[in-house]
Amino acid sequence: AAKATEAPKATEAPKATEAPKATEAPKAAATVAATTAPAAAAKPALPVATAASRANLSGDLTVQTWRDLSADPKHPSYVLYQLMEQWAKNHPNVKLKYQPMLGNVTDIFGFIGTNLRSKTLNDVVMMYFPSAAQLDSDLQYDFAADLAKPNPYSTNPTWKADFPLNGAALSDVTMPDGKVLMVGTTYVGDLSDTAVLYNQDLLDKAGIKQLPKTWAEFYDAQAKLKAAGIQPFYHPTAGNEAYVVGWHMAILGDQLLGDSIKACDGQGGDKQDGRITQREASWCIKKGQWKADSAGVRALFEEMKKWSQYWHEGYLAPPQPGNLFIQGKVAFYPIVRLNMPVLEGDPNVKFKWGSFYLPPLKDGGKTPRLGTGTAGQGSQYLFIPKTTVERGKLDLALDLVQYLTSPKAEEYWCSLQSVPCFTPGTSAEKLFGDNQTQLERYRGFMEPPTVGNRISGLDVNDAFGPAMSAQETKVLQDYLAGTTNLDQTLVAYQKLLDQLAENAVRQHPEWGAEKW
Repeated sequence: AAKATEAPKATEAPKATEAPKATEAPKAAATVAATTAPAAAAKPALPVATAASRANLSGDLTVQTWRDLSADPKHPSYVLYQLMEQWAKNHPNVKLKYQPMLGNVTDIFGFIGTNLRSKTLNDVVMMYFPSAAQLDSDLQYDFAADLAKPNPYSTNPTWKADFPLNGAALSDVTMPDGKVLMVGTTYVGDLSDTAVLYNQDLLDKAGIKQLPKTWAEFYDAQAKLKAAGIQPFYHPTAGNEAYVVGWHMAILGDQLLGDSIKACDGQGGDKQDGRITQREASWCIKKGQWKADSAGVRALFEEMKKWSQYWHEGYLAPPQPGNLFIQGKVAFYPIVRLNMPVLEGDPNVKFKWGSFYLPPLKDGGKTPRLGTGTAGQGSQYLFIPKTTVERGKLDLALDLVQYLTSPKAEEYWCSLQSVPCFTPGTSAEKLFGDNQTQLERYRGFMEPPTVGNRISGLDVNDAFGPAMSAQETKVLQDYLAGTTNLDQTLVAYQKLLDQLAENAVRQHPEWGAEKW
């Protein structure tokens, strides 16, 4: 795992001067109120966080957060911070503190996994994009029984009914035995997690008339940019955004490993559902169905090397300070949707820009989507380590996460996203109406659609966690740098796969892998 970054000293939330009078839990519908256009979205008030059944909570509670939630009011995380501050205000006998997890993305994933197993996490942990590496039934509180009961901040019959789209946000954090290890906010609407931004001014300069719709056109566009003296594609293999390599290994690999995906889905005791779990991936490696010397894996590494001729200068080293896309020095820039508000609000961006998604490798095919595969997804996830229960703080922690996932909190959170939650199936044109700028900026997150078009997960990033993908990136780096040839690279990759499967099997004796 990546070396964990030490978290800074926890900071105390501002203490409320006066507790509000206890009020009846707000009435809520079973699903969030969706809008068809951001302009029409109402801005609800912060919901009161005093539930009559738990009005006398007291004690200290520390939330471990994905970086500093209070740092940037434009970031989607800031809304969660506002909600937690409201909860603290309405519970004056609770001293709420925040302890940010810092470092690059793989550092934070590594920090969570390492400290979860070391039993050194704080009372509640907030994170993005959970994977198998952050899910452990032995070390995390199971919400299943609570989800079957009412949420004190809702009038729905059960807490689970508070989660839109029949609990879409819970799907990836529910174990095969029914244990639910995380809960969180739900983003409603067919909007994906990732896309590629383009600088229209640079495309015009290179004579590129339209965005590429095939892989051949994509290479042709990058060749024209390079010939015009323009860096085509930002693709770091080191530094804070090196996780992008894992994205593209997954997206391209999903289109090249079809036979392995078909052979492994439903194996090891898991159900066949088009998604590869860590158990299925481990079975796949152990049984030689996912192996480095297969035609699909060989083609994946060859394609990444072929593509790398168009990556930005110095892509093997951590990028220099500053953002090459914002500086107008690179034409294509892969981005996670969470970072869009930061870019949109940057006054240094003077050029016209928008987004698209990588075209399919094969003409007439489709590119699978990274991330969600439904018309709704979890966004900011929360879990409670079992050490919190042992410290006698479960009531405090559970009350906070139930408030944060209540219908009124969900409605407030949705209304303040850069693209507010919307009715699933709404087209980009209808969603953004006359706002052509927003339409072009978010088109790549909506086309192709995410529903029914999700990657299988037979890749290191999805099956074993982003922290483990750093090791995959190192194998790729050596190949791209010429340190190893393809055969040597595949030997190193097989060694990595074997190690990942062995570690997973050792951590999960309940799989009964000895009987595979």
